[in-house]
Amino acid sequence: MTKKQVGIIFTLLALIVCTAILGAKLNNGGLNDASDLAGALVEGEKDEDKDKETISQTDFFIDARSTRENNDASAIQGLKDVVENEKTSQSQKDAASAQITKITLRQSQQKTIETNIKNKGYSDAICEISDDSKKADIIVKSDNQLTEKEGAIIQEIVQSACGISDVNISVKK
Repeated sequence: MTKKQVGIIFTLLALIVCTAILGAKLNNGGLNDASDLAGALVEGEKDEDKDKETISQTDFFIDARSTRENNDASAIQGLKDVVENEKTSQSQKDAASAQITKITLRQSQQKTIETNIKNKGYSDAICEISDDSKKADIIVKSDNQLTEKEGAIIQEIVQSACGISDVNISVKK
């Protein structure tokens, strides 16, 4: 065995030992008898309804984002087909290329806005910028209605990211 192989083996052994020690420390406060397990199971049943509600809320944001990305991908693919078609005129190719650039820019702006809103402490957000880039619809995941100040902050995020001042903000719990 080479020195490199010996070093790798000792590193892996050290990681295994660290994992074992960490596991032992974390399990000290674990389930010690059957009554603890029964209590945890009853508590788990109570939380099941909350989990289903959370999943459906998360599904909304995931579905909306997925639908938007699929629509954009199919639009871009159609435009790429126009650009790559030999029978297409140069002006049509230029227009399709410009449209691809516009869609890509809009995707980037939407992701930037969503990330910046999440950075402000919201668990999730969806941004839809209109095709003409003059209006933005924002859906924020929040348990409470937004205050005027929070709405102004979100509007400022949108305006700084893409220069759109016509912003419609709604809340989804």
